Amino acid sequence: MKRPEHHHTHWFVGVAAVLFVLAGVLAVCSAVRTHADEWGLTAPSAASASASKNAAPAATTDKPALAWTDFSTRRPLVYTALGDSLAVGYFATAKDKGYVPELARTITAQQQVPVKVHNFSENGGSINTVAFPQLAAIYATKPDLVTIEFGTNESVYDDPPHSATPARFQKNLTRLIKDLQAHTDAQIVLLTTWNQPRSATYDARVQTVAKHYGLRVANLEPIWADAQQNGALSTKGAASFLGYGDGFHPSDAGHALIAKTVYQQVKPLFTP
Repeated sequence: MKRPEHHHTHWFVGVAAVLFVLAGVLAVCSAVRTHADEWGLTAPSAASASASKNAAPAATTDKPALAWTDFSTRRPLVYTALGDSLAVGYFATAKDKGYVPELARTITAQQQVPVKVHNFSENGGSINTVAFPQLAAIYATKPDLVTIEFGTNESVYDDPPHSATPARFQKNLTRLIKDLQAHTDAQIVLLTTWNQPRSATYDARVQTVAKHYGLRVANLEPIWADAQQNGALSTKGAASFLGYGDGFHPSDAGHALIAKTVYQQVKPLFTP
């Protein structure tokens, strides 16, 4: 009779062991279900994945970026001019008669936008002698608008270091634009050259670069080519704020025409 009792004892012990193991497994499964998302063990359902994909981005404390046209007295349009003697204002009768300040006034009058001007231009300047050495300072102005007026001095082959072959000029202009686009958010407008024997050759390079980068170009050739009728050239010996007219650089009328021509390329930038 003791043998059957021994058999039942082992049977109960076995059943108890199995139940203990099953209880442990169930506990583990419960823990996994509870912490599955936390541990990254589950994939989102199709509905939740779709909802997550279409959900609006989380709100941030950063202010939305201002549009290019959002200018005010507290945030004036920053206009940075790069160029040679034309951009300096040779040979206007007064400093504020040059095309750079005239363009700033035109923008203010036509768009009701205050303008802050930084002029990095130099007499006899070229991209190599004016723009490249001042890049850090140019970036620091955080310009909204940049006008680039080079090529006139580069076209004079016997005037190093200002001169540059057409191919070199194009490379320098390309590099300048790439640098500006990499370090600023400025809108860029290019100007063609002024009244030189090789103007057509260098103007073609300006147009080529502009087309590649989708930039607007202010063509100055019609102004100086029609100077006898429009009075665009300074009179030799006529007084100016920088010396005396030489019959080559613009007069007050010439600068006003340049500003008008450049503004025609700036104006569309204000239209979304």
